[in-house]
Amino acid sequence: ESAEELLLGLRDYILNLDESVEESPKKHYICYRVAKNFVCMESRRNKVILFLRLNPSKISQLPPNARDVSQIGHHGAGELELTIQTPEEAQAAHQWIGKAFEQVGG
Repeated sequence: ESAEELLLGLRDYILNLDESVEESPKKHYICYRVAKNFVCMESRRNKVILFLRLNPSKISQLPPNARDVSQIGHHGAGELELTIQTPEEAQAAHQWIGKAFEQVGG
């Protein structure tokens, strides 16, 4: 799958979490919010990068495609970065997107 197909699939999943989810396109990324941003998505040439509003230090087992960006400058909001390059990684990201959504009061 291309990065665009991955992005569109993730976008559909996020927007279908709840009717209160708002999409907010920015210059370099797209944010999704309810009370506040819970996920920001960046499209790169061959991958999609998600920034999730989750505290990486409170997650016992980070997935292999995740990293703690709480101390690193980046576009968008969120402390946990997920790099998505395959449909399987996109599918696995759903649980983390759901957790971030719940955390902001979704």
